[in-house]
Amino acid sequence: MEIPEEMIETLVPAVREQLESPDTAYVKNCLERLTGREKLGEQEALELMAQALAITINAMVVGGRSFDSGKYKALLKDLPALPDEAPVINLDNLRN
Repeated sequence: MEIPEEMIETLVPAVREQLESPDTAYVKNCLERLTGREKLGEQEALELMAQALAITINAMVVGGRSFDSGKYKALLKDLPALPDEAPVINLDNLRN
């Protein structure tokens, strides 16, 4: 899936906010795993996590449904791998 760099940069702060929330402890666990066991740098890990968030948001916008936290958790669990089969994100859909 091709995710525009602009979108990743926009979503990194959202991921950082999720790191602070007790409701999204799974996000912090993912960062710890990526920077620990997977040996990624923090910025690289955050960008991968932002891509997972972008894929989840895209599915929400394209499918016309609410945010699927289960899908997001599954994508985070699979990092550093990301799915290839998702459609390309259209930024115009998110701006309207």
